[in-house]
Amino acid sequence: MTRTQLEELSGHDQGGIYVSLYMPTHRSGSGMEADPLSWKNLVAGVTSALTDKGLRKPEIDELLAPAWALHEDGRAWQYMSEGLAVFLRPGWHREFRVPVHVPELATVGDRFIISPLLPVISGDGGFLLLTISQRQIRLLEGTRDRVSNMDLGEIPVSLRDVSEPREPRSGTVARSLSGGPSGAAVFFGHGGTDDDFKTDEVRRFLQLVGKGLHDILAELDLPMVVVGLEKMLGIYREVRTYPHVVGAVRQNPDQLSDEKLHAAAWPVIEEHLGGLKRRAIDGFGQLQGTGRASMDGEVIGQAAVDGRVETLFLDPCCWQRIGADSPAVISLGQDTEYLSCEQLDLAAVGTLSGGGQVHTVDDGDLPGGGPVAAVFRY
Repeated sequence: MTRTQLEELSGHDQGGIYVSLYMPTHRSGSGMEADPLSWKNLVAGVTSALTDKGLRKPEIDELLAPAWALHEDGRAWQYMSEGLAVFLRPGWHREFRVPVHVPELATVGDRFIISPLLPVISGDGGFLLLTISQRQIRLLEGTRDRVSNMDLGEIPVSLRDVSEPREPRSGTVARSLSGGPSGAAVFFGHGGTDDDFKTDEVRRFLQLVGKGLHDILAELDLPMVVVGLEKMLGIYREVRTYPHVVGAVRQNPDQLSDEKLHAAAWPVIEEHLGGLKRRAIDGFGQLQGTGRASMDGEVIGQAAVDGRVETLFLDPCCWQRIGADSPAVISLGQDTEYLSCEQLDLAAVGTLSGGGQVHTVDDGDLPGGGPVAAVFRY
């Protein structure tokens, strides 16, 4: 999930019925086994809601076909993250497995609901962790609670993947890149000391890693922590292209379990995110009373539509305060209990569309409290 993808979901100029489905999911245990049944019940609830709206059965079946196909895909349920979000409209659908908790609900209306996903792109929910060593390169996605491996595809993951032993009395070394993106052999000359040779070899290895990561991470803007020994970190700094590295942990990652990697990286991420949010909240406080800041939901909503919101703060938990019915299927614009949640969602859509920044907040984070606040451009 990227900001660009979230902005794509914000549009609603295609017409027809829009269905948003959210459900918390599990990576292991009994909860993972129960997830398909929960999903079946949620989609069945949407079927009933669409029937009540007067849609014919063939229309409903076509619209919900991707959701039912997911239900039947046993392998997919073995590889879930913290939350699942699926968006459907006639002839189009998108599916996201996200590293943040989401509520269990569905909405039916003339647009998608996006605010449960805001923690992903506001920086509150996800980060990246890259381990750098000669033995193993790993890329992991992280949340406040855990990290898990991401697939590196054809990227070489160890120095051994791209090197061969030096030939005696030879001035040329062939390194097979069959494990890398090019799939070809490249020959490098060397004439310096063994240390120079090893450093050059590592640099070329990390250049290949950096190029491959650039292709994977091109559209992401999540903060990243890099873990490795100082020499490896220094070489990686020379060749990296991902611009959102916020800190480093100077330890040998080969000796760290996933739990220890998370324990080492999370304080770096927490400090980074906390600093960004504190500065934004301080800026809001300084502008109160000047006309450039507001905590009035209606005023903020109109300003977002007009593209005037520079920074939006909102509580993303509004949709989680669902009623007694489970699963909850909400008809947008009709269920008065959720009109305030819809208003917050529209403010987020307008802010993102206008190029503004969004921060999710908890009760008590903002001066004076409240679920929403904004700083205006003018």
